[in-house]
Amino acid sequence: MEDPQVTESFTARHHALLFAWIARAVVKRVGKTEGERVVREAVRRYGEERGQRMRLRSELNGDALTMAHYLAYGEWSVPTGWSESEVLQTVPHRKTHVLKCPWHTAWQEIGLMEFGRLYCVEIDEALVRGFNADLQLDVNGTLTNGSNYCEFVFHDMDGDSLIPAAPGRRVLGWDYHAGHLFTTVGAVVCDRLGEAGRESLDEALAAFAEAFGQAAAEVVVSYRGTDFSRLPEVTIE
Repeated sequence: MEDPQVTESFTARHHALLFAWIARAVVKRVGKTEGERVVREAVRRYGEERGQRMRLRSELNGDALTMAHYLAYGEWSVPTGWSESEVLQTVPHRKTHVLKCPWHTAWQEIGLMEFGRLYCVEIDEALVRGFNADLQLDVNGTLTNGSNYCEFVFHDMDGDSLIPAAPGRRVLGWDYHAGHLFTTVGAVVCDRLGEAGRESLDEALAAFAEAFGQAAAEVVVSYRGTDFSRLPEVTIE
């Protein structure tokens, strides 16, 4: 039985480091070219699944699949100060600069940027694609890939249509997000790399357990078998 204190202790840092450890283990085993290709494919699938859940939530609440609702139905949040951004433009497209983010911070602190950056190459466009493939997002640079900020341009948005948070939005716990990451990224890695993929996941999970405790690692693994393309029955505000 899972300890609620363990699940509630999960943060974006858990998610960030779990991904970087997976990517590092994969690249170590199969080399930079093949490893990065597989990891990026895995991030695309993971992001599309998250975007699909956002789509389902929007449709459930009768909201159109617009860029404004894409922004309103985000599934995560972080404490004040963990992320900083500024809006440079709202019409006809919304341009945003992210000056600080917990993924960049986590990878920078322990020297995993080389591997963590692969997440940022794919994740945002995959999320939008999963929500509505007809929407357009431009990612013109990210902190993790050497830019001074992450620049996002959300196309075809009336500045007045931004919804800070949809009434039907659900913010999911970071234990759920970490479990989803490990399950979906792991499935792609194992499918493409076989035994090398399974060894990579074992190595990453061991690093996670060393950093956050065995109980936390067991929480991550407990999400295997979950259908992440569906809305979870248990959510937190």
